[in-house]
Amino acid sequence: MPALPKLVVRPAEAGQILDCSQSYLYVLLRRGELESYEDGGARKITIKSIEDYVARRIAASRRKIRRPPAPPHKGLGANQP
Repeated sequence: MPALPKLVVRPAEAGQILDCSQSYLYVLLRRGELESYEDGGARKITIKSIEDYVARRIAASRRKIRRPPAPPHKGLGANQP
């Protein structure tokens, strides 16, 4: 029987996946950027919410990259022939 994919990870592993500190991971949890629950005394973060967070960050980065170029700068000597 093939192994089932992981559905949840603990905060330390989520931080490694996202390459961020534990403290920033908890900021993301407080903001509601990641979904989690407590199982016994352990916090569990869903892999789906990690994937969704990364997708949102990629989409936001693409929007920034696709901004129309700024008009040319009219510096010194711009009106000279």
